[in-house]
Amino acid sequence: MDQKEKITQAYKEIRKQPPWHQPSTPNIQHHRVLPHATYSPWLSDSDFLEIFHAIESSTLVDIYRCYELWQLAAQSLQVEGDILEVGVWRGGTGALIAHAVRNSQKQVFLADTFSGVVKACERDPVYQGGEHSDTSLDLVNGLIKTLRLRNTSILKGIFPDETANKIPGKLALVHCDVDVYTSAKEVFDWSAPRLSGGGAIVFDDYGFSTCEGVTTFVNEIRSAPGFTFIHNLNGHAILIKK
Repeated sequence: MDQKEKITQAYKEIRKQPPWHQPSTPNIQHHRVLPHATYSPWLSDSDFLEIFHAIESSTLVDIYRCYELWQLAAQSLQVEGDILEVGVWRGGTGALIAHAVRNSQKQVFLADTFSGVVKACERDPVYQGGEHSDTSLDLVNGLIKTLRLRNTSILKGIFPDETANKIPGKLALVHCDVDVYTSAKEVFDWSAPRLSGGGAIVFDDYGFSTCEGVTTFVNEIRSAPGFTFIHNLNGHAILIKK
């Protein structure tokens, strides 16, 4: 059996498994995703692999989503504005993005409470608030310093309530990794008017069974006028401003 046949067989076995859903969100169905495609361009991207290995222990985001962020950050060089990440945890993806645009004039704003998830509500069946508090401002600053990144600004506090006023102008890319409904909505509502044409908002938590609030919110706005919606099977939802 060759490699393609093995993948096809694995896909058939997975398809036999029943779908599932959270009890409170029966309209959001889940099933194990195993695409047939095998092309892995990150394996031959030495610049990406070098920075990924440097930040891998500081992120919960897998290599597939990290590579997409890496590419989107590079493409944002053609779009007016800076870059915002909300939901930094230990700084891994923020550092990855900052490294991708380090030779430009773009500033990368990294916003987090550094005390865990906030604004969990009834639309979030798993998150209760306070999760992912195993981080600190010192940890992120240490990573930024180790990687010699000079294009980052760390915003400590609840976004947008306490820190959005520190972002002066337009945005080219927004990485929203906040895990819960209300935070995702507030990031979008604040960011969308400030996003330049051709800019993108990436929702990291779309499609994960623990982040039904984010999936619910993105499904509410996926047909928003002025945006093109993309669902990447790696777990990203992307809205590109026309």
